[in-house]
Amino acid sequence: MSLVKTLPLEQALNSLKLPELQRNLFSSPQWLQVVRRTYNTPIFIKYIERNGAIESYVIYSIVKNFLEWKICICSYCDYCDCYVKDAADWQAFLEDLKREYPTYRIAVRNLRDSIIRDSGLLQVLSQERFHLLDVSNPLDVVWKKTHDSFRAAVKQSERAGVKVVRCDKSGLKKFFELHLSLRKNKHRLFPQPYRFFDYIWQEYMDQRKGYLLGAFDKDGRFIGANVYLVCGDTLYYKFNTSRLDSMKLRPSNILFWEGIKLAKELNLQAIDLGSSGFEQDGLILFKNHTGAKMTNITHLGYAPPDYKYSRKIILKIMTQLFTLPWMPNFMVRWGSSIIYPYLA
Repeated sequence: MSLVKTLPLEQALNSLKLPELQRNLFSSPQWLQVVRRTYNTPIFIKYIERNGAIESYVIYSIVKNFLEWKICICSYCDYCDCYVKDAADWQAFLEDLKREYPTYRIAVRNLRDSIIRDSGLLQVLSQERFHLLDVSNPLDVVWKKTHDSFRAAVKQSERAGVKVVRCDKSGLKKFFELHLSLRKNKHRLFPQPYRFFDYIWQEYMDQRKGYLLGAFDKDGRFIGANVYLVCGDTLYYKFNTSRLDSMKLRPSNILFWEGIKLAKELNLQAIDLGSSGFEQDGLILFKNHTGAKMTNITHLGYAPPDYKYSRKIILKIMTQLFTLPWMPNFMVRWGSSIIYPYLA
């Protein structure tokens, strides 16, 4: 008889005492609710109970569509380090998943869990960069540890009259308009659906666990914004956007510096700057210049024999089409609401 038991997310959260759910943003109930509500993603928890206590558990989502079938630990997360005691429990979870979903591949986004990373149970598929900034020292010490160019950019922004304020919900639509414009016109990517940010507001900002910092130029134009979320002792630098014609005002630098001051005000210990692709040289350099330490997120996986990986050609074609310069923004929003659930 298997040691592994399974419950849907809601039932597990209501009936089980799951240790360390707040160990990172992406395993927290609040984030999982945002994902579930936005994308209607089926999320489950498998757990192992011994002597009346939960010793190990994994959080996973089920992706089943015309493109691929996979078990993801977990969808729409930079990483998701699960609470697993040892390699034997990991093996039990993986065997249970393979038995229940024999034709699905398994994908794990790993940052700090050396147990699964070193176990040999899964293959290494790819890696991304990850940055974490220690803000436990006094503010002046944190400032001095930033790169000269970062400090110069903050001062340049201040001299230009840029002001940063904490926005109420009326600023969310302004943020989204900039976010959509930047994703479409610079990166040729879909933005997340607006409802995703609305649910984030409900789960975080309404509970005083999230902040939207907006940057305004001296004429009062909204030129950039950062979304920060709080989980445990860490501030998560989750989303950044800015006007393409405001780069000389350096809004990203002053917004991040104000984020550091926010973390100090809240007595937090670190800022999680999230993931960056190896090819994103500019983003990696910016994060390095904040003084953050860089490590790697490792994507691990398993695929059953003869599993055919989807090339997702139709998604690529639709993305290229909907992000053409002449495409109206309302069409981009419509396309995003259709496509994003397939990007789990």
